[in-house]
Amino acid sequence: MSGTRPNLIFILCDQLRFDCLGYAGHSLVETPNIDRLAERGVAFETAYCASPVCSPARASWLTGTYPHAHQQLANYGPERLVPEAMAVMRPDAVTLGDVFKEAGYWCGIAGPWHLGHDHQPQHGFEEFWRVYRYQGDHPDILFDYFDREGVPNLYEGKHPTILRHGMDYTPIADPRQQRTTWTINQGLEFLDTLDDRSFFLYLSVKDPHPLIAVSQELIDKYPIDKIDLPKTWKDDLAGRPDYLKNDVGRMSQDMDETGFRTMMAYYFALITHIDDQVGRLMDHLESLGLADNTIVTFISDHGEMLGEHHAIQKRMFWEASVRVPCVVSWPAGLPSGHLVTTPLGGVDLAPTLLELCGLSFENSIDGRSVAQAIREGEQSDCVPIFSEIGTSDGINFRSTEPEELAARVMVRDGDWKYIMNRTDDDELYNVSVDPLELTNLAADADQADRITHGQSLIREMITHTGPGYYAWCLDA
Repeated sequence: MSGTRPNLIFILCDQLRFDCLGYAGHSLVETPNIDRLAERGVAFETAYCASPVCSPARASWLTGTYPHAHQQLANYGPERLVPEAMAVMRPDAVTLGDVFKEAGYWCGIAGPWHLGHDHQPQHGFEEFWRVYRYQGDHPDILFDYFDREGVPNLYEGKHPTILRHGMDYTPIADPRQQRTTWTINQGLEFLDTLDDRSFFLYLSVKDPHPLIAVSQELIDKYPIDKIDLPKTWKDDLAGRPDYLKNDVGRMSQDMDETGFRTMMAYYFALITHIDDQVGRLMDHLESLGLADNTIVTFISDHGEMLGEHHAIQKRMFWEASVRVPCVVSWPAGLPSGHLVTTPLGGVDLAPTLLELCGLSFENSIDGRSVAQAIREGEQSDCVPIFSEIGTSDGINFRSTEPEELAARVMVRDGDWKYIMNRTDDDELYNVSVDPLELTNLAADADQADRITHGQSLIREMITHTGPGYYAWCLDA
């Protein structure tokens, strides 16, 4: 029913924190199916996205290149097709879909593409393109489904049940209203129509990104008196750059704490719903006899602040925003229960998955494969890990100025995280002794050599496949 090479299912969530899963140690969130993937596969404890915002991060996960190379520096929207917006992945970028298609795989996608011209099948997924959202004037397959089923479309953002405490959330009355359920349904249909080729199935799960829409049954699993606010909820950001205080994700100090905990309960419940859908997928894979020779990867494009440092959303280089869950399970080819503690970059996963399938990118990329290490149950080499981001204005369609689209670069080198800021003070944190990232050491004279080293690492990185809009790093 499938070819000789391993199959790949690539599950990419949106805005899922690295620590809100059972296997990652969360004391409340129930994720038995994702935990099972981790138990019978490889879990990366410290995986970082290449940019803590949706479109740039997704392009990096798929291409093995940083944003300065794939040139998608801002979130895609149909209104952002002008070249200066830098909101569309470069047309000659090579993705996982392109490589697998060339190798003879049957490729399919369900869920948001979010990388440009989303109504057009592309990059190897032409045979099975079930993409919704960001369609502009073109029909939206998910919205059409709601119309056919006769259920309210909650995702248009106007439904009276929607509440807001930091992020929008609502209970759902009918399971047909839930977008992750729809995405997994498309995946099951893909699996039911396989031919004799190996397959690559990309399941782009928009949740738990707002709108947080989930059943009351799952919400009831998380009573708010059991939910604590983060330790940094009252952080006044003393000693850290002004951009952190001015970001649109920074909440007012009078945010209703009970309301925010209620929103957190919905967020946790939605993660459990995602887990339930992963379970449906895995059960179906087992029933088809495909589980042993199918690599299943579960990650998120970026994280979610969820009240840490009194912020929500992403765009920051704090751990909650830039760090993501990452699990790779393959019963026939990888050891069970292997925990990788050395950091994994957002450009490293794509070449790793290709090598596991006996393939590779032929073009120049930024990432490195760690396939051999995880096959042998070993730790990968510890190398510097990078991430890039623009400002809120650049990312969110309010500016096309280069300084807004390419504003900051992070490097994680051992225990240290250095952030080079284009128009604000730099940052330096020792994440081993200061895991909450409360003490910025960039102004400490004793750290001058460490900062110089961080700058040299960043300059070396951006010149490998760039530097593009990040040329300012060479002169800083």
